[in-house]
Amino acid sequence: KDPAACRRNYMSTPDFKLDIAALLPLDLLYFAIGVLPIVRIPRLLKLKTFWTLFDLLDKMAKNGHAVRITRTLIYMLYIIHLEACLYYIVSRWEGFGINDWVYDARSNVTAYIYCFYFATKTAGSVGNNPKPNNVIEQTFMVCYWLAGVFVFALLIGQISEIVQAASANKTTYRTQMDTTVLYMKGLNAPDYMIEKVRTWFDYNWEQQKTLDETSLLKGLPKKLKTDLAISVHFAILSKVSLFQDCERALLSDLILKLKPVLYLPGDYICKKGEVGMEMYIIMNGQVEVVGGPNNSIVFVTLKEGSVFGEISLMSLSGGNRRTADVRSKGFATLFTLSKADFEEAMQDYPQAYALLKKRAKKTLTKDKAKKVAKKSVQIEEVIKEREPTPKLLKTVIQVKTLFSSS
Repeated sequence: KDPAACRRNYMSTPDFKLDIAALLPLDLLYFAIGVLPIVRIPRLLKLKTFWTLFDLLDKMAKNGHAVRITRTLIYMLYIIHLEACLYYIVSRWEGFGINDWVYDARSNVTAYIYCFYFATKTAGSVGNNPKPNNVIEQTFMVCYWLAGVFVFALLIGQISEIVQAASANKTTYRTQMDTTVLYMKGLNAPDYMIEKVRTWFDYNWEQQKTLDETSLLKGLPKKLKTDLAISVHFAILSKVSLFQDCERALLSDLILKLKPVLYLPGDYICKKGEVGMEMYIIMNGQVEVVGGPNNSIVFVTLKEGSVFGEISLMSLSGGNRRTADVRSKGFATLFTLSKADFEEAMQDYPQAYALLKKRAKKTLTKDKAKKVAKKSVQIEEVIKEREPTPKLLKTVIQVKTLFSSS
């Protein structure tokens, strides 16, 4: 945000001095002393920038394991590059093409490609390399083999650890699922129930990669957890009619007590007549309010961000019973706030609790009035007043009465 402050901070660090030293134009000395690659050795001071880059990528990338594997492979290629350069130096010192072991400058293959190929074969102990002809070449090959065994064993071990770390959570999760399924089979649970549990495990892994997402945040300080929860749920909870105009501290305490629950397709979240012990916020998916014969009638479909069951938190007479069946339409993740957690949070806000009770009573009274009005309309429709007799029919009846009397 402040380039000037960023620049001043960078110039005050040791990294700035190393970067300046690495970028010194020592290549200009070639005009005086000829081409001498050793003058470019200060460029190695930029290695720290390479490590810093991958540390930042590891923190920013969605899949940090892929970044670590890439960094390890680059290390391996760089080590082979150094060995190829050493092989070229030895070949040049002995003389190009004096025997089968050294590089032959008359070859159609470029020097770097051949040296890199030779270094890779030697470090990996792959293929048949030319036989060394003297002590220097034999010493060089021994050092190459030892370095190759050590370096490759180290790098392969690192890659193996990275791959195992990447799949550790999934392995633990699968073990938990297999243990649960095995336990249910021991209880002689029906097959459809076992399949339902397995479906729950599979979908839960696809969504959040853990059994209990709240356990992932246990190590965070309360302030940070509060900020994270508020950023996700505050807008939704503040729109609930019962909690409108409540102070932010109260809503923050309630948000921290929300717990996620995953429902499978067709699962009933609550049923008519049950005692309500929690309210629900739809995080993902949809739920249906159903009724009629075999719950075949869908009264309304609630989508993400909808809230229901909040009146049951207030312990009001007549307001704790569920008034309809609510069923999950497909997979749905809901956040629940239990009555026990709600009352625990409200102990610190007695005035707000009293205000919420009054508001809930008004809402409950309005709902009852609407139901009574609806019933009276239905009665009026069933028991209608008799329609008046048409005038023509009255005249016919009168004439017929006169003739019969005469």
